[in-house]
Amino acid sequence: MSTRSVTVPLSGFGCAPTPAHLTVEGLTQRQRLTRAGTVLAAGMLAALIALPIPLVHFLFVPGALLVGAVLAVLRMRQHEIFRSAEASCPFCHTVQRLGLAGREFRLPRAVHCRNCGRALELGAEDGSAGASGRAEAPSP
Repeated sequence: MSTRSVTVPLSGFGCAPTPAHLTVEGLTQRQRLTRAGTVLAAGMLAALIALPIPLVHFLFVPGALLVGAVLAVLRMRQHEIFRSAEASCPFCHTVQRLGLAGREFRLPRAVHCRNCGRALELGAEDGSAGASGRAEAPSP
């Protein structure tokens, strides 16, 4: 388990960006397997509980098993997760947590201010467009 701190820009449309302080945790293979197994077990438990209920079990049991399996695969693919993310809103300047704890570390990411409700973008780590997966077309 490795933890690192990252500072990236938090920007809003027509506003100067503010710094966002992120704590990112790298997950080991064992941690990823544990997280995936927990979700898979929850899906199995939900299916087991719904099994004796008439009519409900026709849709809910396969759905719970499928959702548990899909979420387990998604959790196995997560190599880094947010531990915490705090920033000041560029519009209203409210210092807040961004609500990303436990989610996959991926930048850029859309977030919203809890105070003013405006859409914000948590920028790419190095500030380049290449990190976001968007390539700029050459101008003629």
